[in-house]
Amino acid sequence: MSKAQHIMLGKGLADLPFGATRDEVEAVLGAPEEVDSVDLGDEESIAWHYWDLGISLNFDESENYQLCTIEVASPEVTLFGKKLIGMKRDEAVAFLDTQKIGPSKPETARGVAYEDVELTLWFNGGEVAEIQWSRM
Repeated sequence: MSKAQHIMLGKGLADLPFGATRDEVEAVLGAPEEVDSVDLGDEESIAWHYWDLGISLNFDESENYQLCTIEVASPEVTLFGKKLIGMKRDEAVAFLDTQKIGPSKPETARGVAYEDVELTLWFNGGEVAEIQWSRM
């Protein structure tokens, strides 16, 4: 996987398309550093963590365990040509509000969601710490 990656809303990350199998992901990134299995009540979700790359991937039972959600913390990743990790909350929201992806909705004090495109920004100390998006 190349160091610089760009987020493709609804489609995945440059080298990792939504719908990829775990074998296909492993062929690109290698074995995950950590694997979690989470019981969501009505289904299982398996999370693969690549801490050194700043990427976590989810494979949900309802999606036949294909890649369905990506979360990044790598400052190299771009969205609409901008590196958002480390950007101040107001600046990131103002930038995304110009991208015609639908309205932002505060999730909590720690997050802002763009439900129309299945995108959530997570903040730590007032700065973007993680970007999470899913297949639409």
